[in-house]
Order: sequence, then structure tokens, then C-alpha cells
Amino acid sequence: MMPDTTTLETKNASLSSHKSPITIGLLGLGTVGTGVYKLLARFPQTAISKIAVKNLDKQRSLSQIPPNTLTAHAEDVIKDPNIDIIVELIGGKEYPYQLIRQALESGKHVVTANKVVIAHYGPELFALAAEKGVNLFFEAAVAGGIPIVLPLKTSLAGNQIQQIAGILNGTTNYILTRMEQAGLDFQAALKEAQAKGFAEADPTADIEGHDAACKISILGSIAYNAYLPQPAVYTEGISNIGAADIEMARTFGYTIKLIALAKGCENNAVDLRVHPMLVPSEHPLAKVAYENNAIWVQGDAVGDVMFYGKGAGELPTASAVVGDILFMTQALQSGQSYLAGMDFSLPGQGSIRPIADTTNAYYIRLEAEDQPGVLGHLGQACGDHNVSLDAIMQKGTHPETKTATIVLLTHEVQEADLQAALKTMQAQSSTKRIHTVLRVFQP
Repeated sequence: MMPDTTTLETKNASLSSHKSPITIGLLGLGTVGTGVYKLLARFPQTAISKIAVKNLDKQRSLSQIPPNTLTAHAEDVIKDPNIDIIVELIGGKEYPYQLIRQALESGKHVVTANKVVIAHYGPELFALAAEKGVNLFFEAAVAGGIPIVLPLKTSLAGNQIQQIAGILNGTTNYILTRMEQAGLDFQAALKEAQAKGFAEADPTADIEGHDAACKISILGSIAYNAYLPQPAVYTEGISNIGAADIEMARTFGYTIKLIALAKGCENNAVDLRVHPMLVPSEHPLAKVAYENNAIWVQGDAVGDVMFYGKGAGELPTASAVVGDILFMTQALQSGQSYLAGMDFSLPGQGSIRPIADTTNAYYIRLEAEDQPGVLGHLGQACGDHNVSLDAIMQKGTHPETKTATIVLLTHEVQEADLQAALKTMQAQSSTKRIHTVLRVFQP
């Protein structure tokens, strides 16, 4: 539904002499909200007039907040007729969704860093923003301080996006980096990440890939101009990766990363998924270390480009939020209310390719009996299901159990065929356990 042009013309006419500064209402004054407050102090064209917080009595590092600015009621901020832009930084899903919706219905522009809300309710909220003739910006929702949403929408708009591959979660990247560089096992690396503030007390959303799935849902939807819902994103985490896998990946010339992937396919389908992958060591994504994030984009015209930087944190995320605010402020002060070129409305739900229909090369680490003929049995299982092997290696024996560790690398094959081969391998009496199956990133 398109916004009413008469309403927009009236609003634009009134904004041509819009008061300065533009007034901001903050919902939330946590880590990112504090960063936004600090950065906006640099820009006299904006002014924060109200801030909704959960606890009015909490001690805060921002001693310069004027009296009567804080309120415990978010609705007070949204209903204030003098506020132009609502900035939602609460986090969560249902409550911030209701607040964003209420703000848009009230004719307020909205900036949010909430990936969960955008991934789950984006189409509904974008349509509402268009109907009301206001803007909904969310640059900070995907990769903290790394600009990627607007570049996809503007700078790369002339391209057909062939592929997006992102390291979109700092927690998992820190853990995998420490496993690789210090030889830590997964649990030790996770505990270190928690101690340093790079992982939550409950890290499930990060280490199981759900956080990255929200983000690639958003990026894929923008790149392929159709809503690609997060619940449909195939998702695996990193908790099953062992030190042996890190070592073997290095032996074969790879680094293990949690990759969020969006790839265009035939029949307008999109291959959209999140899981660990072996990334070739010479690829720039392999060199992204610790809590840093990166998004590698392949366009038919531009070729390969990569966006790299801090994916979270007070000031990096605040940088993206304030960038959206200032972009919107400039438009408001020049007499523009609804920025049609920045409309993220999506025409409908896209088709996500089932994981069984995807094609990949694979890394397989298993434990089998240390006896003649075992490698032949494994090769036969692969051959029976159209799985072509690229390399096979026996890495160490275990005299106490009379078993050996065996690693297989395949050529690119269909996922369904690979799963059938794995089932046959597991049924062989000589196979004791299939430890790890990882896909290989192929730029």
C-alpha cells in the first residue's frame, strides 16, 4: 500500500521550515543507548528530549542528562507530539515490536538496532511505514558498526547479487579464533569469551547460529528483494567442533568459521543458511579474527567486495544508529519526510532452497576400526551415492580402542547424496563414530 500523497505533500510542506534541532526520543539507555547519547552530543541539529528506561533509580555514567528527561514509560516518549524520531534500543522481540508499530502508527520516524524484530516483522513494519509516510531505518541491526544495509540498497543496487557470505557473530568468531590460535577446546574458549564480555551468560543464540540467522535473513531479503523469513533459515552452531577439526582444517589449508550464506539460485530461489564452514586460508574471510565481523559480497558488476569491522559494542553500534538518525535528520530539515528511495517494503515471501537440494564440498571426520579394507568400505559408501572424494587421510591411531581417525574431503555434491552416504558409512560395522561433518566454502 502506497502512502497517501496528499498527506505527504502536506507533511513535506510543513517540514520545509521544520524546527531545528530535530527531536529524538530514546527507548532504552543500555550499552548502545549510552553510546548513541554520547555521539549525538556532537550534532547540534539533533536533541534528545525524552529517554525511556526500565529503572529510574539506576546509577548511570551519563551525569549530564537534564532533569525530567528520563521516564519509566515508553509510551510517554512515543506519544510526545514534539518528538520527530523514535530510536528503539531495548532489545527483545514482542515488546519492542509493539513499540515500533505504535511509533509508526503515530507518524513517527523510527531507527532501530533490533535484528530480531526486523527479521520476524520487517515486511509488516515496512508496509506500515510506507502507509504512514515515515521511515524505518535499521543499519545497526545486522553488523553493528559495519555499514552494509544502505550499501546493498544504494551503492550496489546496480548489481545482481550472486552471493553474500558473512561472519556475523562476534562471539562465535572469538571462540573459533581462540581454538585455532591457542589450541583451546570449545568449552575453554567459550568460558574465556564470557570472562572478557564477548559472550553472554546464556550464549545459546550466538553459538547455535540463531543470531546470525536473523542477520542473514535481513541481508538476503534486501539483496534478493523478497522476504526470506528467519525461521526458514537452515541453522547449525559451532558447539560440536573439536580441536581435532581445527587442526585438520589447517592441515588441508582451511580455517573454520561460522558462515551466514545467501546465494541466488535458479527459479528465483535463494540458498540461505548458517553453519560452520571450512574457508580457504587465502580468502579474506579466513583472516577475520576475534570478535570482528565481515560481510563478503559478490556482485555481477562489482565483483568481490568485503565490509569489515566491529560487529558490536557501545560506540561501533551507536555509530550505525547515529548514522541513520543523521541521514533522516538531513532529509527532515530539507523538507523530505518519506524517503521513497529508502523504502524497504518487500513484494512477497521468497523461496528458500531446501538444504537437501544444496550442493557443497564436505569435510568428514570419523573414527573407524584400524584394520585393512576400512578405507575401501568408506570409498564404496561414497561411490554408491554419487559422492566423489577429493582426499582421504588417516590421522593417528588409538591402540587402546584399536581405532583410527579418518578424514574425508569430497568434491561438490548434493546434500541429499552426502547424507545418504553418511547413513551407509554409519551402518558399516567398521565405523565407530562419525564425529564431524562440515561444508566447505567455495567462493
